[in-house]
Amino acid sequence: MTPREQIFANIRRSLGSTSAERPRRMIVEERLAQRPAGVLPARATEKSARQRIALFVEMAEASAATVATVPAAEHAPAAIAEFLRAHNLAPRLRRGTDPRLGNLPWERTALEIATGRSFGDDAAGVSAAFGAVAETGTLVLVSGEDNPTTLNFLPDNHIVVLDVSDVAATYEDVWDRVRDRFGAGAMPRTVNWITGPSRSADIEQILLMGAHGPRRLHIVLIDPEAAATEPVEDSAAAPAGSTPAEPRVGSTLAADPKKPGEEKPADPEQKPDPEDEDEELDESLDESFPASDPPSQTQP
Repeated sequence: MTPREQIFANIRRSLGSTSAERPRRMIVEERLAQRPAGVLPARATEKSARQRIALFVEMAEASAATVATVPAAEHAPAAIAEFLRAHNLAPRLRRGTDPRLGNLPWERTALEIATGRSFGDDAAGVSAAFGAVAETGTLVLVSGEDNPTTLNFLPDNHIVVLDVSDVAATYEDVWDRVRDRFGAGAMPRTVNWITGPSRSADIEQILLMGAHGPRRLHIVLIDPEAAATEPVEDSAAAPAGSTPAEPRVGSTLAADPKKPGEEKPADPEQKPDPEDEDEELDESLDESFPASDPPSQTQP
Protein backbone atom coordinates (compact mmCIF):
# COMPACT_ATOMS: atom_id res chain seq x y z
CA MET A 1 0.00 0.00 0.00
CA THR A 2 1.36 3.39 -0.99
CA PRO A 3 1.52 6.32 1.46
CA ARG A 4 -1.37 7.94 -0.41
CA GLU A 5 -3.51 4.84 -0.03
CA GLN A 6 -2.61 4.64 3.66
CA ILE A 7 -3.78 8.22 4.24
CA PHE A 8 -7.11 7.62 2.55
CA ALA A 9 -7.56 4.31 4.38
CA ASN A 10 -7.05 6.09 7.70
CA ILE A 11 -9.60 8.74 6.77
CA ARG A 12 -12.18 6.12 5.73
CA ARG A 13 -11.58 4.14 8.91
CA SER A 14 -12.13 7.22 11.10
CA LEU A 15 -15.33 8.04 9.19
CA GLY A 16 -16.57 4.46 9.28
CA SER A 17 -16.69 4.35 5.49
CA THR A 18 -15.56 1.72 3.00
CA SER A 19 -16.01 3.97 -0.07
CA ALA A 20 -18.35 1.36 -1.51
CA GLU A 21 -21.62 2.70 -0.04
CA ARG A 22 -23.92 3.45 -2.94
CA PRO A 23 -25.75 6.39 -1.30
CA ARG A 24 -22.48 8.14 -0.53
CA ARG A 25 -21.19 7.62 -4.06
CA MET A 26 -24.43 8.97 -5.51
CA ILE A 27 -24.12 12.15 -3.42
CA VAL A 28 -20.58 12.71 -4.62
CA GLU A 29 -21.42 11.99 -8.27
CA GLU A 30 -24.44 14.29 -8.15
CA ARG A 31 -22.42 17.14 -6.67
CA LEU A 32 -19.67 16.77 -9.26
CA ALA A 33 -22.22 16.71 -12.07
CA GLN A 34 -24.28 19.71 -10.94
CA ARG A 35 -21.39 21.86 -9.68
CA PRO A 36 -23.54 23.95 -7.34
CA ALA A 37 -22.30 27.51 -6.89
CA GLY A 38 -21.75 29.15 -3.55
CA VAL A 39 -22.70 32.65 -2.47
CA LEU A 40 -21.94 35.14 -5.25
CA PRO A 41 -21.28 38.85 -4.58
CA ALA A 42 -24.01 41.17 -5.81
CA ARG A 43 -21.52 43.92 -6.67
CA ALA A 44 -20.33 41.84 -9.63
CA THR A 45 -23.30 39.69 -10.64
CA GLU A 46 -25.85 42.52 -10.74
CA LYS A 47 -23.82 44.76 -13.04
CA SER A 48 -24.11 45.16 -16.78
CA ALA A 49 -21.29 44.16 -19.10
CA ARG A 50 -19.93 47.73 -19.28
CA GLN A 51 -20.16 48.13 -15.52
CA ARG A 52 -18.22 44.89 -15.04
CA ILE A 53 -15.43 46.24 -17.26
CA ALA A 54 -15.27 49.44 -15.21
CA LEU A 55 -15.24 47.42 -11.98
CA PHE A 56 -12.42 45.22 -13.26
CA VAL A 57 -10.27 48.24 -14.15
CA GLU A 58 -11.01 49.85 -10.80
CA MET A 59 -10.09 46.75 -8.81
CA ALA A 60 -6.97 46.04 -10.91
CA GLU A 61 -5.64 49.56 -10.42
CA ALA A 62 -6.46 49.40 -6.71
CA SER A 63 -4.11 46.38 -6.60
CA ALA A 64 -1.25 48.45 -8.11
CA ALA A 65 -1.65 47.16 -11.67
CA THR A 66 -1.76 49.59 -14.58
CA VAL A 67 -4.28 49.38 -17.41
CA ALA A 68 -4.04 50.70 -20.96
CA THR A 69 -7.18 50.47 -23.10
CA VAL A 70 -6.91 50.05 -26.87
CA PRO A 71 -9.79 49.91 -29.37
CA ALA A 72 -8.45 46.91 -31.29
CA ALA A 73 -5.92 44.12 -30.93
CA GLU A 74 -3.69 45.62 -33.62
CA HIS A 75 -2.98 48.56 -31.29
CA ALA A 76 -1.65 46.31 -28.50
CA PRO A 77 2.01 46.23 -29.68
CA ALA A 78 2.17 50.04 -29.73
CA ALA A 79 0.69 50.21 -26.22
CA ILE A 80 3.24 47.66 -24.99
CA ALA A 81 6.09 49.58 -26.61
CA GLU A 82 4.86 52.75 -24.90
CA PHE A 83 4.84 51.00 -21.52
CA LEU A 84 8.43 49.82 -21.96
CA ARG A 85 9.53 53.25 -23.14
CA ALA A 86 7.82 55.00 -20.20
CA HIS A 87 9.79 52.85 -17.75
CA ASN A 88 13.08 53.17 -19.63
CA LEU A 89 13.13 49.46 -20.44
CA ALA A 90 14.84 47.86 -23.40
CA PRO A 91 12.49 47.19 -26.35
CA ARG A 92 12.64 43.41 -25.88
CA LEU A 93 9.87 40.96 -25.02
CA ARG A 94 9.37 37.25 -24.56
CA ARG A 95 6.05 35.58 -25.30
CA GLY A 96 4.55 32.15 -25.81
CA THR A 97 3.13 30.69 -29.00
CA ASP A 98 -0.43 31.84 -28.35
CA PRO A 99 -2.00 32.73 -31.74
CA ARG A 100 -3.62 35.78 -30.17
CA LEU A 101 -0.12 37.16 -29.62
CA GLY A 102 1.48 35.69 -32.73
CA ASN A 103 -1.04 37.42 -35.01
CA LEU A 104 -0.38 40.89 -33.60
CA PRO A 105 1.49 43.36 -35.88
CA TRP A 106 4.74 43.44 -33.90
CA GLU A 107 6.60 44.55 -37.02
CA ARG A 108 5.02 47.99 -36.69
CA THR A 109 7.13 48.60 -33.60
CA ALA A 110 10.84 48.42 -32.84
CA LEU A 111 10.32 45.61 -30.32
CA GLU A 112 12.51 42.53 -30.38
CA ILE A 113 10.29 39.49 -29.80
CA ALA A 114 11.54 36.16 -28.46
CA THR A 115 9.34 33.09 -28.16
CA GLY A 116 9.32 30.37 -25.54
CA ARG A 117 9.65 29.93 -21.80
CA SER A 118 11.66 32.33 -19.67
CA PHE A 119 14.83 31.30 -17.86
CA GLY A 120 14.92 34.36 -15.61
CA ASP A 121 16.96 36.66 -17.83
CA ASP A 122 14.03 38.51 -19.44
CA ALA A 123 13.14 42.00 -18.24
CA ALA A 124 9.62 41.83 -19.69
CA GLY A 125 7.23 39.07 -20.69
CA VAL A 126 3.83 39.21 -22.33
CA SER A 127 0.97 36.73 -21.94
CA ALA A 128 -2.56 36.39 -23.26
CA ALA A 129 -5.13 36.01 -20.50
CA PHE A 130 -7.57 33.13 -20.46
CA GLY A 131 -10.01 35.30 -18.56
CA ALA A 132 -10.45 37.87 -15.81
CA VAL A 133 -12.64 38.46 -12.76
CA ALA A 134 -14.33 41.83 -12.31
CA GLU A 135 -15.06 41.06 -8.66
CA THR A 136 -11.40 41.44 -7.64
CA GLY A 137 -9.53 42.69 -10.73
CA THR A 138 -7.90 39.27 -11.11
CA LEU A 139 -6.33 37.85 -14.27
CA VAL A 140 -6.62 34.14 -15.06
CA LEU A 141 -3.89 32.44 -17.08
CA VAL A 142 -3.59 28.76 -17.92
CA SER A 143 -0.25 27.07 -18.43
CA GLY A 144 0.98 25.51 -21.63
CA GLU A 145 3.17 26.18 -24.61
CA ASP A 146 0.86 29.02 -25.63
CA ASN A 147 1.52 30.92 -22.40
CA PRO A 148 4.37 29.44 -20.33
CA THR A 149 3.90 29.89 -16.59
CA THR A 150 7.51 31.08 -16.28
CA LEU A 151 6.48 34.31 -18.05
CA ASN A 152 4.06 35.00 -15.20
CA PHE A 153 6.73 35.00 -12.50
CA LEU A 154 10.32 35.35 -13.75
CA PRO A 155 10.40 38.63 -15.74
CA ASP A 156 10.46 41.80 -13.66
CA ASN A 157 7.67 43.27 -15.80
CA HIS A 158 4.61 41.23 -16.75
CA ILE A 159 2.33 42.46 -19.52
CA VAL A 160 -1.01 40.75 -20.11
CA VAL A 161 -3.23 41.22 -23.15
CA LEU A 162 -6.92 40.84 -22.27
CA ASP A 163 -10.08 41.06 -24.36
CA VAL A 164 -13.14 42.58 -22.72
CA SER A 165 -15.22 39.59 -23.80
CA ASP A 166 -13.14 37.43 -21.43
CA VAL A 167 -13.92 39.52 -18.34
CA ALA A 168 -16.35 37.56 -16.14
CA ALA A 169 -18.18 38.64 -13.02
CA THR A 170 -16.98 36.03 -10.52
CA TYR A 171 -14.46 33.24 -10.00
CA GLU A 172 -17.20 30.65 -10.54
CA ASP A 173 -17.87 32.02 -14.02
CA VAL A 174 -14.23 31.54 -14.99
CA TRP A 175 -14.11 28.00 -13.58
CA ASP A 176 -17.16 27.13 -15.70
CA ARG A 177 -15.30 28.48 -18.72
CA VAL A 178 -12.24 26.35 -17.86
CA ARG A 179 -14.42 23.22 -17.69
CA ASP A 180 -16.09 24.06 -20.99
CA ARG A 181 -12.76 24.66 -22.71
CA PHE A 182 -10.88 21.58 -21.48
CA GLY A 183 -13.77 19.20 -20.97
CA ALA A 184 -15.34 17.53 -17.95
CA GLY A 185 -12.83 15.95 -15.62
CA ALA A 186 -9.85 17.53 -17.39
CA MET A 187 -7.83 20.51 -16.27
CA PRO A 188 -4.73 22.35 -17.48
CA ARG A 189 -1.60 21.63 -15.50
CA THR A 190 -1.72 25.07 -13.83
CA VAL A 191 -4.32 27.81 -13.54
CA ASN A 192 -2.73 31.03 -12.27
CA TRP A 193 -4.87 33.71 -10.62
CA ILE A 194 -2.98 37.00 -10.62
CA THR A 195 -4.16 40.12 -8.79
CA GLY A 196 -1.69 42.96 -9.14
CA PRO A 197 2.11 42.71 -9.11
CA SER A 198 3.95 40.50 -6.66
CA ARG A 199 4.31 41.89 -3.16
CA SER A 200 5.09 40.85 0.38
CA ALA A 201 5.05 42.47 3.82
CA ASP A 202 6.33 39.45 5.76
CA ILE A 203 9.41 41.28 7.04
CA GLU A 204 8.47 43.89 9.66
CA GLN A 205 5.22 44.67 7.78
CA ILE A 206 7.17 46.63 5.14
CA LEU A 207 5.53 46.28 1.74
CA LEU A 208 8.04 45.11 -0.87
CA MET A 209 7.01 44.99 -4.52
CA GLY A 210 8.38 42.19 -6.67
CA ALA A 211 9.09 39.91 -3.72
CA HIS A 212 8.07 36.66 -5.42
CA GLY A 213 7.52 37.72 -9.00
CA PRO A 214 7.10 40.77 -11.26
CA ARG A 215 7.26 44.18 -9.62
CA ARG A 216 5.02 45.62 -12.35
CA LEU A 217 1.83 44.25 -13.90
CA HIS A 218 0.53 46.05 -16.97
CA ILE A 219 -2.78 45.08 -18.59
CA VAL A 220 -3.55 45.93 -22.20
CA LEU A 221 -7.33 45.82 -22.38
CA ILE A 222 -8.80 45.40 -25.87
CA ASP A 223 -12.13 47.23 -25.76
CA PRO A 224 -13.69 48.23 -29.11
CA GLU A 225 -16.34 50.32 -27.34
CA ALA A 226 -13.87 52.51 -25.47
CA ALA A 227 -11.42 55.06 -26.81
CA ALA A 228 -7.75 54.32 -26.42
CA THR A 229 -6.26 55.66 -23.23
CA GLU A 230 -4.15 58.74 -23.85
CA PRO A 231 -0.79 58.92 -22.05
CA VAL A 232 -1.07 60.84 -18.80
CA GLU A 233 1.44 63.67 -18.51
CA ASP A 234 0.42 64.98 -15.10
CA SER A 235 0.94 62.40 -12.35
CA ALA A 236 -1.78 64.08 -10.25
CA ALA A 237 -4.35 63.20 -12.89
CA ALA A 238 -3.32 59.55 -13.10
CA PRO A 239 -5.89 56.98 -11.92
CA ALA A 240 -5.37 54.99 -8.77
CA GLY A 241 -2.68 52.37 -9.21
CA SER A 242 -1.08 53.99 -12.25
CA THR A 243 2.66 54.32 -12.28
CA PRO A 244 3.58 57.91 -11.24
CA ALA A 245 5.61 60.15 -13.46
CA GLU A 246 9.37 59.95 -13.29
CA PRO A 247 10.86 62.34 -10.68
CA ARG A 248 12.54 65.50 -11.87
CA VAL A 249 16.28 65.64 -11.30
CA GLY A 250 17.88 68.89 -10.21
CA SER A 251 21.44 70.02 -9.74
CA THR A 252 23.13 69.21 -6.44
CA LEU A 253 24.89 72.58 -6.60
CA ALA A 254 21.78 74.70 -6.87
CA ALA A 255 21.02 77.16 -4.09
CA ASP A 256 17.52 77.93 -2.85
CA PRO A 257 15.27 78.40 -5.88
CA LYS A 258 13.93 81.89 -6.44
CA LYS A 259 10.40 82.67 -7.43
CA PRO A 260 9.79 84.05 -10.91
CA GLY A 261 10.16 87.81 -10.99
CA GLU A 262 12.48 88.08 -8.00
CA GLU A 263 15.66 88.20 -10.06
CA LYS A 264 16.75 91.63 -11.15
CA PRO A 265 17.42 92.18 -14.84
CA ALA A 266 21.08 91.95 -15.65
CA ASP A 267 22.89 95.13 -16.52
CA PRO A 268 24.46 94.66 -19.96
CA GLU A 269 27.27 97.10 -19.10
CA GLN A 270 28.15 95.40 -15.80
CA LYS A 271 30.55 92.49 -16.14
CA PRO A 272 30.54 89.67 -13.57
CA ASP A 273 33.39 89.63 -11.10
CA PRO A 274 35.31 86.30 -11.33
CA GLU A 275 36.11 86.42 -7.61
CA ASP A 276 32.42 86.75 -6.70
CA GLU A 277 31.57 83.76 -8.89
CA ASP A 278 34.26 81.66 -7.19
CA GLU A 279 32.95 82.58 -3.73
CA GLU A 280 29.36 81.67 -4.67
CA LEU A 281 30.52 78.35 -6.10
CA ASP A 282 32.49 77.56 -2.94
CA GLU A 283 29.46 78.33 -0.76
CA SER A 284 27.24 76.09 -2.92
CA LEU A 285 29.77 73.27 -2.71
CA ASP A 286 29.96 73.59 1.07
CA GLU A 287 26.15 73.39 1.36
CA SER A 288 25.84 70.43 -1.01
CA PHE A 289 28.81 68.49 0.36
CA PRO A 290 29.16 69.28 4.11
CA ALA A 291 32.36 68.47 5.85
CA SER A 292 32.65 65.18 7.67
CA ASP A 293 31.93 65.04 11.37
CA PRO A 294 34.95 65.75 13.58
CA PRO A 295 36.75 62.69 14.88
CA SER A 296 35.39 61.15 18.04
CA GLN A 297 37.04 62.20 21.28
CA THR A 298 37.39 58.54 22.21
CA GLN A 299 39.69 57.82 19.31
CA PRO A 300 43.39 57.47 20.21
